[in-house]
Amino acid sequence: MKRYELWHSEADGEYAFFPADDAGLHPDRGDAARLIWSVDAASWDEAQAKKHEFLGWEPYQPMA
Repeated sequence: MKRYELWHSEADGEYAFFPADDAGLHPDRGDAARLIWSVDAASWDEAQAKKHEFLGWEPYQPMA
């Protein structure tokens, strides 16, 4: 299992979603972004599916 984090920027309303242990992917948005949710998942696709559910979006469709 890997932990994934969802960050949200109040300034522009955008989301950033990435593995928590990958410091190179953390958003560089100054004080605008904050961590709003995290999830443990066995794969990127599972993490994306859970994120879509959390945000109330349509079900995640993995890329072919």
